[in-house]
Amino acid sequence: MTASAWHESASPRVAAVKGGERAASDAARALAAAILPAGRRLPAAGERALVAARALLGGADEATGPSLLLSGLVESLDWAAVLRTGSRFSRLAPGRREELLRTWEHDPVARWPLFVLSSVLKLAHYDDPDVYAALGCTYHRGGPAEAARWLQQVHPAASLGRDTHVECDVVVVGTGAGGAVVGKELAERGLAVVFVEEGDLHRRDAFNGRAADAHRRFYRGKGAIAALGNNVIPVFMGRMVGGSTAVNTGTCFRTPEWILTRWCETLGTDALAPERMAPHFARVEEALGVQPARAPFLGGVARVVARGCDRLGWHHFALRRNAPDCDGQGICDLGCPTDARRSTNLSYMPPALSRGAVLYTGMRAHRVLTDGGRAVGIDAVPARGGAAAGRLRVRARAVVLAGGAIPTPLFLMGQGLCNASGQVGRNLSLHPATVLSALFDEPIKGYDAIPQGYGVDEFHREGILLLGAAAPPSLGAMLLPFAGKRFTETMEAYDRVASFGIMVEDEARGRVRIGRGGRPLITYFLGSTEVERLHRGMVRVAEIFRAAGARRLLPLLPRLPILDGDAGLEKLRAARLRPWDFVLSSFHPIGTCRMGKDPRTSVVGLDHQAHDMPGLYVVDGSTVPGPPAVNPQITIMAMADRAAGLLAERLA
Repeated sequence: MTASAWHESASPRVAAVKGGERAASDAARALAAAILPAGRRLPAAGERALVAARALLGGADEATGPSLLLSGLVESLDWAAVLRTGSRFSRLAPGRREELLRTWEHDPVARWPLFVLSSVLKLAHYDDPDVYAALGCTYHRGGPAEAARWLQQVHPAASLGRDTHVECDVVVVGTGAGGAVVGKELAERGLAVVFVEEGDLHRRDAFNGRAADAHRRFYRGKGAIAALGNNVIPVFMGRMVGGSTAVNTGTCFRTPEWILTRWCETLGTDALAPERMAPHFARVEEALGVQPARAPFLGGVARVVARGCDRLGWHHFALRRNAPDCDGQGICDLGCPTDARRSTNLSYMPPALSRGAVLYTGMRAHRVLTDGGRAVGIDAVPARGGAAAGRLRVRARAVVLAGGAIPTPLFLMGQGLCNASGQVGRNLSLHPATVLSALFDEPIKGYDAIPQGYGVDEFHREGILLLGAAAPPSLGAMLLPFAGKRFTETMEAYDRVASFGIMVEDEARGRVRIGRGGRPLITYFLGSTEVERLHRGMVRVAEIFRAAGARRLLPLLPRLPILDGDAGLEKLRAARLRPWDFVLSSFHPIGTCRMGKDPRTSVVGLDHQAHDMPGLYVVDGSTVPGPPAVNPQITIMAMADRAAGLLAERLA
């Protein structure tokens, strides 16, 4: 079907958009069509993309904050055109609009509002079944969820018609990498465990592969939480049973021995020494079924990376993952539709619930109950304020906070707890990451393979880890920091685009505070070390792709979005990049309630118990003593396995 015929065919979705939503402004239509113009197969972005963008940002109501942001971006760019052309963008001829977009992409002021607006429109436009069909990709995933007896132990907030009071040995707030492990291990030791989870229980039938839907339903803050400083870094965290383990790539690294040794030297202990942590890593890996990614599902990205590394003499490998039955459907970050990835909602929560643990979902921990300065329980309220549900009070011998490195310090600060050291919310590490893509003359089809199945650790001791970063079209579109005809042409060749990620060890200089309305206020500044590592990592990926035969490099750098041949590679090498030049993201916040022996400089002890409050334990990424230099899931889980043993001994 041609682009024009496709655009004219009135699908039910188009009819609903036209009948139920206010028409977009002329400026919005003009910008959308210029940023995402029609190609040979793909249609231009139009009314339904704008409606979807408003829905993505919070709804069709133009008075909401996110929708006002969208309108503000449109109006600012529409009028910004006057400064260069003497006319508003919406009144320019199509060819002149294309020229202006290219000018703005190199303008240090205009390129950022253009980039933000483009990113929202790309996700909204490409998260569409017809667009996927035009690209030859599968859109809808998911399958029926099987019945299970342990579901009887799950109590959604809506089922609590009145205030509920329960007693147990241990109440665990959170069901991700920390909380699920602690709760399961304690339940299997015969202790009565109650889980309190702010998110909902989603099963495989909910994981349909739709990016916008996943961000709204599965991510904290709908995926719109960001750290502010000399860059804006989105921080992605799961908000559901399983936490971030249910929406990550399944990559399973043990903490490197040199990192564990460094932590022990810093803390003055051998408690986290490699030989002492090894049994905990082994227990976790067995529970998760960790093994190297299987070759048939590594896909074209792994093929070209291996070829490039072989020509350069660099070490490369298939990543170890907790997905032994993975068939490479390519949407790990949107929830696994086959239950192949053994996230904690599948690997740890069912065994815990089968042993008698109880799970309350959709309930937000409101305050810690105390008695004589000791933690003795939790009060929780419905996570959705309008929910017709009662409150929950859980009294326990021990309280475990495991909400994650952003929610946990916010919760403690909100109650003024455990901060005699002044360290709650400090020492935030984000493990900042970016991506470089490349266009090849051979099929890649990264969207039909494991998104992060391959790695290059040649520069790991230098603080640079290179990992797969393939994405379905709806997310992959946002990895290309340019717009207009060049963008559409590239997306129509998306089956020949390979993407690889760069993650760098940072210096933990971020901080979490309570912002307006109780929302997280995260500040984080890239230093010269991180900038240099990010730049060097991008060059290394570019060298790999060029050695493998890529003809065009596509860095996630608005200043240098398209680089051709060896000359382009040299331009990237010679670039003098600044912190705000990178487009970054973070999936690994850690360190905001650091452990340590000294109550003056740490929040919890080596046993995870808060220095300031007996009976209160923190077991999540916030207690990790420093940047682990790898994806932290297994680090957090191994530390939680260790914490469970210590807590069980104390409660015996």
